[in-house]
Amino acid sequence: MSRGDPHFRLRIPEDLKREIETAARANSRTITSEVVYRLEQSFGRSPTDKGGLVEEIEAIRIRLAHVQHLLQKQESNTGNQNHENHKETH
Repeated sequence: MSRGDPHFRLRIPEDLKREIETAARANSRTITSEVVYRLEQSFGRSPTDKGGLVEEIEAIRIRLAHVQHLLQKQESNTGNQNHENHKETH
């Protein structure tokens, strides 16, 4: 984003403004960058800053770990069911 990009005036509730300011600080972004990042996310676009890409990769890593955990749990349950079925037939 550059200074040549168009300006956009916007009225928002005070509590939402505070949330954006807090998120911007937490993500080491300007308020404008935070708003642009979140709008890009809502439209399914890739973020324009590299920090957003790192966050996106981290979110994918967390989701992958969760899926792996669910698969392990499912495999464990399937193994337990097979063991129980084997005991019942003998």
